[in-house]
Amino acid sequence: MKLNKEEINALRDLLSDEGNRNSEVLTNLHQKLTGSGTVELYVDGAADLHSKTAGIGGVLFRNGEELYSFSDYIHDKTNNEAEYSALIKGLEISIELNQTNVAIYADSQLVVNQINGDYKVKDERMKALHGKASLLLKKLDSWSFEHIPRDQNKVADKLSKQAMMSGRK
Repeated sequence: MKLNKEEINALRDLLSDEGNRNSEVLTNLHQKLTGSGTVELYVDGAADLHSKTAGIGGVLFRNGEELYSFSDYIHDKTNNEAEYSALIKGLEISIELNQTNVAIYADSQLVVNQINGDYKVKDERMKALHGKASLLLKKLDSWSFEHIPRDQNKVADKLSKQAMMSGRK
């Protein structure tokens, strides 16, 4: 999660028992963390079979405000494995942050259609990833998963590519 300077100072004051000088900032921070409504989760995976590197990225938004982002190097994976891994990581973070109403967006038509039940999962490695994602989705109160064009997934795309590039030596 990205906290601004006021929020960090308010947390320092709270943790150091210096009183409640920043009560308005703390209230806003609490609302950011515990706000109701649907969270938007954008995920993406990137893989380069030649360099045997892959990365995942994702970002959670509520009401247009970024709550959390991730960018992780995941070593030698296919693009579809990276796409599923990004979804799984995003779901794990959503659950950890107690965000249980999630609208998920990805530019992988395969993963979206497999999760939504429109495509069968044939590959054994994909079946394992699909199963893990499905178990996580069951922990949510509500969810939707929509395919979007890559140009509408720029933040997650950038994060996944940054992670992939970090693995190249």
